[in-house]
Amino acid sequence: MRKFVIAAACGALIFAANSGAATAGDVLSAKQIKKFIPGRAKAKIMGSKVTMRMSRGGYLSAKWDGERDTGIWRVNKDQLCIKFKKWMNGATRCSSVTKSGNSYRVAGITFSKY
Repeated sequence: MRKFVIAAACGALIFAANSGAATAGDVLSAKQIKKFIPGRAKAKIMGSKVTMRMSRGGYLSAKWDGERDTGIWRVNKDQLCIKFKKWMNGATRCSSVTKSGNSYRVAGITFSKY
């Protein structure tokens, strides 16, 4: 369960790289999502800080509560898809992104750029 939460949190971080593009409550388009990458984002999950870095080349790295993983990201239609080497059992997960003020919400978790 812990690895699933880590993976979901890290996947969601990808969406929080920059501000702009959409108004509060809007689901972002593929073009808008691509404007947020590369970048760094953070959130608090279960009291622990989660951080993620996404490169222009489609690579990502994440850290949560002392655990680290790496993987890849891509945009498919209007969703961001991520795949970690260890977390999420190496499966690819795709999610939409909603902008709310200066933060982004994915899978019930709110993230911000840093």
